[in-house]
Amino acid sequence: MTAEIWNAVDTYFEDSLIGPDDVLAGALARSREAGLPDIQVAGNQGKLLSMLARIHRAERILEIGTLAGYSTIWLARALPPSGSLVTLELDLRHAAVARLNLETAGVAGQVEIRVGRAVDTLAAMVAAGEAPFDFVFIDADKPNNPAYLDYAVKLSAPGALIVVDNVVRNGAVVDP
Repeated sequence: MTAEIWNAVDTYFEDSLIGPDDVLAGALARSREAGLPDIQVAGNQGKLLSMLARIHRAERILEIGTLAGYSTIWLARALPPSGSLVTLELDLRHAAVARLNLETAGVAGQVEIRVGRAVDTLAAMVAAGEAPFDFVFIDADKPNNPAYLDYAVKLSAPGALIVVDNVVRNGAVVDP
């Protein structure tokens, strides 16, 4: 499937199942205006993440890879009022855009952005005995996915749900 077809399918699902959302549209616009790469999850994927977090009754969410906070907003909206989300981002500029987007979305009070290399941050979290997470979303640099998954398991509560984005990577799983 071409990228054009993927985008058309995503647009169809967004128009049919999600509907307009000014906050999310604004987050995407600020991301574009800041020159951030257009690599965030699609709206239908954000909706799925939110549904999974709600179904799982997630109280503590870990997101590895923030970008402009688009998926972070979807996940934070799924939290109960007492819930919290920790998101890891390498780039200070991306984190600044994400902070603005989270504030605009009204979820900044439940989200902590930690800036730095995710592998280093995760190692520090394990070493510090960070409280366990019951939902983890991995969407960062793909070569480190095995390490991220290992840390996600170490930082997860029993029965936690771990979701990893982009594992198919244009068919590379069957044609490396």
